[in-house]
Amino acid sequence: MPPLGVTSPSCIYACTRFRVRRTTLLPREEYLRIMRMSIPGVIGYLSRQEEYREDILDLAHDFSGAQLIEEAVNRNLAQSFRHAMATAPGDLHTLTGEYLNRWDIANVMAILRGTVHDIPRRQIRDLLVPAGELDGTLLDRLLNFTNCGEAIEALQGWRLYPVLAEYYRICGETGVFARIENELYRQYYTDLLGLAATGCSGCQELIGYLRFEIDITNMRNLLRLHCAEEACDIATIDRTMIPGGRIPVDLFRRLYGIETEGEFVSAFLSTDIVPVLAQAVRELRQDPDFSSTDAAELVWQRWHRRRRPVHEVEMAVTRVRLHQLEALSRRHPFSVLPVLAYLERKKYEVANLRAIARGKAFGLLPERIWQYIVL
Repeated sequence: MPPLGVTSPSCIYACTRFRVRRTTLLPREEYLRIMRMSIPGVIGYLSRQEEYREDILDLAHDFSGAQLIEEAVNRNLAQSFRHAMATAPGDLHTLTGEYLNRWDIANVMAILRGTVHDIPRRQIRDLLVPAGELDGTLLDRLLNFTNCGEAIEALQGWRLYPVLAEYYRICGETGVFARIENELYRQYYTDLLGLAATGCSGCQELIGYLRFEIDITNMRNLLRLHCAEEACDIATIDRTMIPGGRIPVDLFRRLYGIETEGEFVSAFLSTDIVPVLAQAVRELRQDPDFSSTDAAELVWQRWHRRRRPVHEVEMAVTRVRLHQLEALSRRHPFSVLPVLAYLERKKYEVANLRAIARGKAFGLLPERIWQYIVL
């Protein structure tokens, strides 16, 4: 172990590899090229890319068209995450693994929902990315169960099983899945923030990034609750909000009950969401004069009409957040941040390719598909 304050050679080597890997991701110009291609053209393009060639060729016997693209890039994503875990040493390995456990939650919830709603197993499987603790073998086993109680029982070895155990007998009831998912993410962020708080290079910056991520998630959940047909009580808000963000839960409670524009705008302007939202809309609309007050009023317009945020705005916020994470990774080049910056960018590259494949399969115009691309 290197002396305190000295970065180990293995950490320097791993972080350098992740920065190099980041340069291999598709640039904007390549997406513009892909947009002009047909689905067979996209398949041919990916088969010539070193990153995706093997996945396309291996799966071409079982799939075709847009499904081949989706299956290939999804498999590649899981492999990239496993490679990251194999590359990252020591604390980097531990933090990266803890961060990737969010995929376990997404996978488990997809399986539980799919089982209850009788969604075809192949369709559920297409959504799964075995990137966390739960490997592909266990996920395939979970897909074979006919009810969510059996699936929950099979997860007794999972660290988050105690959360699931509380809902064993009622997991198929209306509204329960939202509660399960909420509880899982509450525990996930508690564990991740606790691990980051033990101290490491870049950990304070990571904590700041995660706390803002919690704020965004809470605001999105609050909008979902506000848009619901039936009003909810304070207990529901408290149960839905994830603790650990920069914005106090008390402020979310207050926002939920506000019915006047002036009071809402004033309260929303006090959050750290506003500057990021304003920057995202400025870039989206190419309007340098769009202010924080404009951003708060934009949210109010959706809020008082009980409508969800505009998808393009949500995507623009995601782009700004990715740029912020990359800026942090450059300031702390030998920390967990370059690892996470690469993993997030890789996740969105795969999401972009899947959006293109699906959009082309449904005959969407390139400009419509482009709204779903995150660069």
